[in-house]
Amino acid sequence: MVRLERRRGAPGRKRGMVVSYRIRPRPARVAGALLLVLLAAGGVTACQAAPSSPGPVPGQDAAAARPVEVLVSAAASLQDALREAMADFGRDHPAIRVRFNFGSSGALAQQIEAGAPADVFIAAGQQPMDRLVEKGLVDRDAVRVLARNRIVLIVPRGEAGRVRGWQDLTAEEVRRIAIGDPAHVPAGQYGRQVLEHLGLWARVNAKLVLDQDVREVLHHVAAGEAQAGIVYQTDAATSDRVAVVAEAPPGSHRPVVYPMAVLKDSRHPAEAAAVVEFLLSARSQAVLQRHGFLPPR
Repeated sequence: MVRLERRRGAPGRKRGMVVSYRIRPRPARVAGALLLVLLAAGGVTACQAAPSSPGPVPGQDAAAARPVEVLVSAAASLQDALREAMADFGRDHPAIRVRFNFGSSGALAQQIEAGAPADVFIAAGQQPMDRLVEKGLVDRDAVRVLARNRIVLIVPRGEAGRVRGWQDLTAEEVRRIAIGDPAHVPAGQYGRQVLEHLGLWARVNAKLVLDQDVREVLHHVAAGEAQAGIVYQTDAATSDRVAVVAEAPPGSHRPVVYPMAVLKDSRHPAEAAAVVEFLLSARSQAVLQRHGFLPPR
């Protein structure tokens, strides 16, 4: 309770004057009210200090929404076809982002052996894949064949009359023949097998320009820096500056296959397996065949 004290106006005021009241709390009541306030404040403080269930870590939702990145190390000859084929993958698998590392199959295998990160390996030949299987980096049962290809002889467009076939490589006017380095480029290994099969390897060896991958071979021939080159049929089809003058004779080289597999050390094996299955789908195979690749079987 509070006591109301009536205060009259100054003497001489007329009726209708305003009368004001002042609330004067009693000392005991003030002490009680203060105690209640302190107790209430203490209760609030205790609630704030009590353990609570952990909330979301800052950035956790953003990290969960970030796509998983799958790194595909693939032969350079697959570059255009894979980029086109995988354009549809992102629409079907928005939670997976595919990144490519293209190069010669032998060099890529060496990188993986040295510990370079990769989830999927696609080689332009069986030998690089077999090497990773032997090193315990790939399970042999996990290896699938993506596609096949052909070996062809190319010349700069407009100079097809100078070289019409494999035997013309011995001609004096053919000074430089571009070929992938057989030490680590499968296309170069196939090319050497063809030349040996035809009895030409020793005769043209001094003319050979050893390139780091088939795209480099294609560039040298297209630019007229080499009078001939040995590439895959699919690479020849990507340039209107070269002409195919001959295919490798049947039985002159090992079959050109593109084995692929998920690496044992893949950080995202499930997502990597999804990439492999997508590349084997009818939709992806149609893209590969438009680029000149042959079906796996």
